[in-house]
Amino acid sequence: MALISEISDDASNGGDPRKNPQEEVENQNENPKEEDQEVEKLAPVTLYIPEGLVESILLLVERCNYPKLSLFSRSFHHVISSPELYQRRSQLGLTEPVLYALIRFRFPRNRLPCWYILNRNVPRNISLRLTEVRSLPPMNLGSAVVTIGYEMYVIGGDNGRYRSTSDVLLIDCRFHTRRSLPRMQRSRYSAAAGVIDGKIYVIGGCEQRDDNWVEVFDTDTQTWSSVPVPGPFPGPFPIFNQNGAFMAYIVMQERIYIMDLMDCFAYEQRQGILHHVREFECHQMCHNGCCVVEDLLYSIDPLCLSESPIVACDPNDFVWRPVVGEFFSPNLNYYECKLANICGNLMVIGPTKDRQGRQDVWCVEIVLKRLEGGEIQGKVVSRSLVLKSVDLGSIDLCRSTF
Repeated sequence: MALISEISDDASNGGDPRKNPQEEVENQNENPKEEDQEVEKLAPVTLYIPEGLVESILLLVERCNYPKLSLFSRSFHHVISSPELYQRRSQLGLTEPVLYALIRFRFPRNRLPCWYILNRNVPRNISLRLTEVRSLPPMNLGSAVVTIGYEMYVIGGDNGRYRSTSDVLLIDCRFHTRRSLPRMQRSRYSAAAGVIDGKIYVIGGCEQRDDNWVEVFDTDTQTWSSVPVPGPFPGPFPIFNQNGAFMAYIVMQERIYIMDLMDCFAYEQRQGILHHVREFECHQMCHNGCCVVEDLLYSIDPLCLSESPIVACDPNDFVWRPVVGEFFSPNLNYYECKLANICGNLMVIGPTKDRQGRQDVWCVEIVLKRLEGGEIQGKVVSRSLVLKSVDLGSIDLCRSTF
């Protein structure tokens, strides 16, 4: 397996979701689960391997392979868990993000969302695929997810019995292991969350009735504390929906922007206030997957009102501008596409329109370029069929970096 971040010009295959390129489909016929089973059956090596040699090997390997390599021997596990390895990677410019997808399927209806990781197919190292991470548990619906380095925090959600939970789970992306953290003071479903100054702020996901409607988690002390904010809003500010559930959230310019069904708000951590962002006239675009690349907010415009399915917003003027370029096939379902920032490139993952109830999932990588006059240009460098013929419910993307 390999990381998605380094795609050369040779990786651009000009694929099209309507054509299903043979080269990509060949790789998709491989069964990722069978590969995982084969790796798990291998007995760990008991022979001592010098850690200097192990580090040299690991520096040549994409980081998404580390969870499986940590099972190879004690030396590999020890080096992968050491901060020196990642300091060395940083010195050599090898720090990498890895993209995870949290996927919910429509059938069976009681199936909880599962984790997938985006890898390159081998040995050709051309197209991408989504591989299920079976060592991680299914996630609660309505969880908020944030990442700090190699750690992903899964916060709240539905506990499977139609009740929200205050549980917090920590996933170590180096080994794909998990452990429970101290619970929040309140149970939350569809809360907003973001990381500012190394602390995790969680907003809403419950009734707005106490001072602990906003909580902050100190990752150093492993403790939760309440953050008083004005509310319910007086005068011109609308009151959030009864359950405090949000459609989307994003961190930008040290603010947490949150969207409910009708409005957009911003939490200012330094001032300790939550205010209505009236300038965000087209905030409904953010209900689809959105991400920040170089201080610009990118989102999907499913109706292509600006003659482009991708738009960008500068938070200094809150004006949406089209990203110029040829991106997708009309067969893709723009309403279900999600975006992620990988090494400054825009990754778009989304399904095709239903084919008798089943969909293919594609990944498109786009290089962005700012032109004079404020215009933004996008160029597709790869298209890959990453999941074939699934009963897809929804996709959420998150990434870890170290």
